[in-house]
Amino acid sequence: MAQGKRKTSLTKRQREIYEFLRDKITNRGYGPTVREIGLHFDIRSPNGVMCHLKALERKGLISREQNMSRAIQLANSPKNRLTVRLIGSAAASGPVQPAVSLEESVCFQELFEGSDVGCLRIDGNNFSALNIVSGDMLMISRDAPLQVGCHVAALDDRHSLIICLVQDGSSHLVPIITTSYSPTTRQVIGVITGVVRKLRKPQVIAVESAAS
Repeated sequence: MAQGKRKTSLTKRQREIYEFLRDKITNRGYGPTVREIGLHFDIRSPNGVMCHLKALERKGLISREQNMSRAIQLANSPKNRLTVRLIGSAAASGPVQPAVSLEESVCFQELFEGSDVGCLRIDGNNFSALNIVSGDMLMISRDAPLQVGCHVAALDDRHSLIICLVQDGSSHLVPIITTSYSPTTRQVIGVITGVVRKLRKPQVIAVESAAS
């Protein structure tokens, strides 16, 4: 009994960190990074944060995936559905190639990296040339650095959304879709990290049986 009590007993700081982890995972949908934890609790050393996380893991309160910055899970919560099993790969005109291993998985957490992440719902088909259609969600990191080659959501001088490509430096944004009107970028919303598309569920039509 004494051993079990020691396993679940927490120091004041461990309990504070555990409550912080639980709040982020429950209300934001994914756990904080080591850096976020350090900033929140004014712990300057990443090793100091890791010592607390390892202690929580030893006491059976959390679990962690190696080499994944946000893969902290509560022990009493369901598996993080941001990681799914890889079924295989498929080409447009070829058979499905099964995954090499049944344990191989794909993690979508990179879509949610950053401390200020949101999504922008697209209405209309102005971006269909980019294979972005009405109803799609653009995942946007508002604090990610602008780097050459990344896609950026921005507002032009008419306050309309434009999607730009960063070229030759963070200040050189080139609209991807060009029209007769040449927009001027006024405000950068953030870096686009991905596009999420939810297909509509087919409607089930009830068929009434003919009266006998």
